[in-house]
Amino acid sequence: MKITRIAAVLLSTALPILACATTSFDAFKKEVLSAHNQYRATHHASKLEWDDTLSNYAQRYASQCRFEHSHGPYGENLATGYPSLHAAMQAWYNEKKLYSHSNPQFAKTTGHFTQVVWKATTKIGCGYVACNGLHGTPGNYLVCEYNPPGNVVNAGYFRENVLPG
Repeated sequence: MKITRIAAVLLSTALPILACATTSFDAFKKEVLSAHNQYRATHHASKLEWDDTLSNYAQRYASQCRFEHSHGPYGENLATGYPSLHAAMQAWYNEKKLYSHSNPQFAKTTGHFTQVVWKATTKIGCGYVACNGLHGTPGNYLVCEYNPPGNVVNAGYFRENVLPG
């Protein structure tokens, strides 16, 4: 009987914590999808769908707090030290100012932007961790994985996948 009461107390105190974690993740997911899909619509790319496999991969990688690309099987954007998710994703998109639609090609200075709006990409999953200096990674660390990957360097691919907005 005591075990049942203890379990009931533990469950009743844990449920709000779990609900907050779920709500927080749902809000995170919604913010990431909303921003990406808003940017993509401007460039005539279809909406992305959330993918839990990509999200799990991104979260595992982000939790290492190593600000370098994973070199995994997906397209990948990284951001660290920004004050918010919105600011990080806005920085990626702001690279559009440096992109030339008259000479469409990959450049390190625009690779985040081109991945965000890459027309052939259909799925996204992201992870977000407060690294706060661990392994030299400042503040919050956002990792987003994209599938199929963008920034494919083949003749004509940038012209087909990064449309003017």
